[in-house]
Amino acid sequence: MNHLACILAVALFSTPMYSQECQTVSSSEPVSLAHLTQMARRVIESGAYTGWDEKAFVRAGDLGSVAIVDALPADSPITPLQIRAVLLLVRTSFECLDVCVQSTDDKEPKVTLLLLEHLRIHESPDAQSDVEIEDAQMFVLKQTDIARHAK
Repeated sequence: MNHLACILAVALFSTPMYSQECQTVSSSEPVSLAHLTQMARRVIESGAYTGWDEKAFVRAGDLGSVAIVDALPADSPITPLQIRAVLLLVRTSFECLDVCVQSTDDKEPKVTLLLLEHLRIHESPDAQSDVEIEDAQMFVLKQTDIARHAK
């Protein structure tokens, strides 16, 4: 019985410690461009992708691509792994377009299509990256078409 009480106490008292680190962003509150840019920079540089990143970018739409453009390294070409990180963020930004993205402007992939074209022409080091960029572009266009018809 005493052993069970110790386990329960550890479980109950450690939960608030982890909860203190969580950011409280309501699902209706838009994420700022500066915050998205900071998250995109970290994902692109480190390759680490968290649930907080997904939660923010899934509500971003085209604003996510604006943040990615701001976060891209200006002084050096990006690596294939960084291209994959960018494509992951782009896909995440458009995967729940019709329900999760509130702004109608962010439901149109204007900056996203320019970003993907830039990656294809100026940054793509190999044919595999070209295929992945093309797949991301097709995904974005398909999601945009679904969101238009959902109105």
